[in-house]
Amino acid sequence: MSAAYALPDRHLTVTGETHGVTKNRKRASQTFVTRIDDDLPGGSYRTEQIGHLLEHLNWMRRCDRADSTIKSRRMVLTWLAEFLGHDPATATATELDLWQAQLPTINAVRWQTAMIRPYYTYLQARGIRPDNPAALLPRPKARRRLPRPIPEDRLFAAVAEAPPRVLPYLLLAGWSGLRAAEIARLHVEDFGRDPNGGGVWVRIRGKGDAERDVAVPHWVWQRIAPELPDSGPCWSRAHGEGKVTGKQVSDNCTYYLGTVRGLPDRLHSLRHRVATAVLQESHDVRLVQDLLGHANLSTLQVYTKVQPRAILRAVEALPRPARFGVGGTA
Repeated sequence: MSAAYALPDRHLTVTGETHGVTKNRKRASQTFVTRIDDDLPGGSYRTEQIGHLLEHLNWMRRCDRADSTIKSRRMVLTWLAEFLGHDPATATATELDLWQAQLPTINAVRWQTAMIRPYYTYLQARGIRPDNPAALLPRPKARRRLPRPIPEDRLFAAVAEAPPRVLPYLLLAGWSGLRAAEIARLHVEDFGRDPNGGGVWVRIRGKGDAERDVAVPHWVWQRIAPELPDSGPCWSRAHGEGKVTGKQVSDNCTYYLGTVRGLPDRLHSLRHRVATAVLQESHDVRLVQDLLGHANLSTLQVYTKVQPRAILRAVEALPRPARFGVGGTA
């Protein structure tokens, strides 16, 4: 999307200092934020110049919104404040149209609009402002792309030569379908054996802190168990103390698969592989839903389309004229 509005030459005065407006930025500037303690929702920064933002973030926390969502809302509203040059709580519909029009891509329009709309809905519902200036902002639908599962030969070769630090991540993603963030949050105590001899299970805290039990193949457990500590977090950072994050898990796997092995696959490709293989084996979409931890069954419809062999068998089995080969009809 091309920019339809040029930022004026202006400066913002915030917390006693003057800052130039950042043009064509790719990261959030700290124009509107002041570092404080970590007790407030959404991270260790508090936005000073966005009206009613702190009470809105606290409302989100009480609604049990994910920390990442709270942080993203604060961040995007900070970007909006920087663009406007004044408190976003007083923005007009025209100003929001101009802001949306200068976003560089449809993905940016989709995500950033989704982040600010609930803020204005909240302001109107609380009686803080009589209207909702974001109500008519376009909301492009997300394009549903087909999954790209990693081929078996590439997966097996990558696992066979994986370094010790990356191997557990690949096994848990490629055979249990775990996300990077879910792998990062694992504790030794999350693993357990079924008392009735049903194998190994792991308690996962997924998106929105929703819990589910996921099966772990016995051979995977045998491979990773000797490397785990006696208790606590399963993984530690390579240098220094602290917990491993989902981004670090993803980045480590991306470096190994992409840079070291030269593959186009990423960690999420392994999750796609699990979903596709389990669906083809079981033909049970709800089983795959429980395995992956998707709240919405419609999210899984993309996996029902990734069955090229079944489609090929179906079209090959269609009746054909006798003169075109065996199995045809006159």
